[in-house]
Amino acid sequence: MSHRNEIPPCTSAVNAESVDFAIWVIDSSGIGEELETLLKRRTGRPRTLPVRPLLVALLLLAIDDRPLHLKAATRLLWRQLPKGSCERLNIAGEARTKKSFLARYRQVRYLFHSMLETMDPSLLQKNRVMDQEMAVKRRRKLTTAEIDERKARLESVIASLIDASIRVCSRAELDNFDGSVGLDATPVPLFSRGPSRHTGRSASDPDGGWYVREGDHREIEGPGGRKLRKLFWALEATIVTMGRPPGSVPAHPNLILGVTLARPGEDPGGTGVRLLASIRRRGYPAGYLGADRGYTQVIAERFHLPVRALGYRLVMDYKAQDLGIQANSGGAVMVDGAFYCPGMPDALVQASSQWRAGIIGEALSKTRIAARAPWRLVRKEGPDADGYERWSCPAQGDHPQLCCPLRPSSLTAGLGRIPVLFPPDSPPKLCTQTAVTIAPDVGARHRQELAFGTEEWSATYACYRNTIEGLNGYVKDAAHEALSAPSRRRVRGIAAQSLFCAFLLMAANIRKIRAYRELVFEQRSAVVAERARRRRTSLADYRASP
Repeated sequence: MSHRNEIPPCTSAVNAESVDFAIWVIDSSGIGEELETLLKRRTGRPRTLPVRPLLVALLLLAIDDRPLHLKAATRLLWRQLPKGSCERLNIAGEARTKKSFLARYRQVRYLFHSMLETMDPSLLQKNRVMDQEMAVKRRRKLTTAEIDERKARLESVIASLIDASIRVCSRAELDNFDGSVGLDATPVPLFSRGPSRHTGRSASDPDGGWYVREGDHREIEGPGGRKLRKLFWALEATIVTMGRPPGSVPAHPNLILGVTLARPGEDPGGTGVRLLASIRRRGYPAGYLGADRGYTQVIAERFHLPVRALGYRLVMDYKAQDLGIQANSGGAVMVDGAFYCPGMPDALVQASSQWRAGIIGEALSKTRIAARAPWRLVRKEGPDADGYERWSCPAQGDHPQLCCPLRPSSLTAGLGRIPVLFPPDSPPKLCTQTAVTIAPDVGARHRQELAFGTEEWSATYACYRNTIEGLNGYVKDAAHEALSAPSRRRVRGIAAQSLFCAFLLMAANIRKIRAYRELVFEQRSAVVAERARRRRTSLADYRASP
């Protein structure tokens, strides 16, 4: 290749160029050497198959949109590699006959499961269906420290592999990334039936859990008015992907920064925080973080406060019951995630909740939300290292927004100020002091940087939410990574599934980089930035030509 991070063209057969590229990606991750060190044994027969060629084979299968089957990896290594690549990968032996092929296949399986043994935190017996009592008896004996060590090693391996795919980009291609990301969890169906309540038998992949969703995002109803349900045995992949500011020209590819797998619904806040912390440790900046209502509902100490400590600025949506007044500190009233004057009219306070309830229309709701701006508190200082912020009344300063009888200086500030008609009967600290200090835990579960419902909030939230939702569909495309097709990942256990998902997401990143480079080469970036027309029907289609 002319350059090591140049992506080879797609071909129907494995060639030397694609093998060299895959070797470079795997070598840049450093996982091969790390696993070889962990697998070293002083006794027993020396292993003839190194870790490196197996990782290269799995990456080649993923890039080529092929199922990640160990038999396919065996066939690729001993029957499909071009001349010279076997020597580079230090592959010995042959697989021309059925007997020799099965011998090589046993080597691959042994190595793969040996790798998993070093990073599998699960205690459960896999690859076998048995009674629940027997399954409990066969649980592995691992201490809490051993479980934590293996979990950390698994997450480190996955992060290193994802990072290796990102390093295919040049530094110039990532310079414009401002740290803004989208975060979401998506189901990863398993190649296993769930446990049977009727027979009392376990699942062959007990690391999974039942993924249940009442209807889809559009709440489609089934026969008899019942909501349709999604119910299948799966793991849940929490994914973080890069995002670009709303309406901006594509200046970098939106790549996957991290992924981790867990049981569906198992500590979504803590899982997201661990993933974001890993991304920050790897040197990526922090910007806006788009997260859906599922993350709004978790405990603030498990998600919102740690996320802000990492430097991210949350952009969230709320459920209907969470709208309106959410917190109060020193007289500062939190409404829909932002702090306002306590004298703000109730019509403005209830604008979002009344629109969700159908009491007022969308246009009136937007007008009232925009009218909140002069009532919003002014940040004077902070946040400091502990997250504390100093806020002042909007009727203070050289250019006050409000005309308040509790602030005499605002009464002579001139015309154009909004009058405070109903100031608090017992003025709080906000109305008597120059500023109030608000702790980071006040309204932490609802607090966000942008004023909820404004045009800026709507554009920003839609941008990063659509980015992560689009990514979920991108990696589930049946013609490519097919993350939702369990038959293409016929392995069991959270460690094996995590490793295979990492290779699939690496292939998705490489596919995204290739598409971005084609976009830049063809000078279509500005065209992509233009918002597509949403009109599906036009009278012009029905006009007869003259």
